[in-house]
Amino acid sequence: MKDETSPILDAALEVFGRYGYKRATMGDIAKAAGLSRQSLYARFAGKDDVYAAGLVLYATRMTDALTAAWAGRTALSDQMNDLMTLGTVPSFEMLRAMPDAADILNAAETEAGQQAMTQVKALKVALFADLLAPYEAALAGHGQTPASLATFMETALHAMLITCTTRADLDAQFASLKASVLALTDQT
Repeated sequence: MKDETSPILDAALEVFGRYGYKRATMGDIAKAAGLSRQSLYARFAGKDDVYAAGLVLYATRMTDALTAAWAGRTALSDQMNDLMTLGTVPSFEMLRAMPDAADILNAAETEAGQQAMTQVKALKVALFADLLAPYEAALAGHGQTPASLATFMETALHAMLITCTTRADLDAQFASLKASVLALTDQT
């Protein structure tokens, strides 16, 4: 993502959070970003494209934060804790703070949103597969590969963000995921 688009996308994420996807307009986003509508349209074809780019930026920031945190850790249990505190909890809390969170999630069903979600999933699966690569032999003993478990982790985490209604529920679901990952990697 170009540095000059990041402030625009940050403003857009704030606008989507405040108004919801349906009610937010390109005018609202332009105003929040300190741009004219024409300048915004020069960078993005429409609201769907702004939303999609915002999703990718948010996910990239999360994966960058996790990569940095994991560089100093060797214990998978600690790395899973980082996944919870740096990735899952902030996303959960952000969605719960939005008055129209369902509207935001439904916006991912647009064509641009689907393309962005595919890109986001690929980013996360690659990150998780790299995390699990040192445990390839243990995973093979359980009929898994780093890529297959990484895909499962991403799918489970995404479902948690959508279905968990309380932080306690999220904590319980994540604990089950963490225990499963540690057991499959023989790290229990």
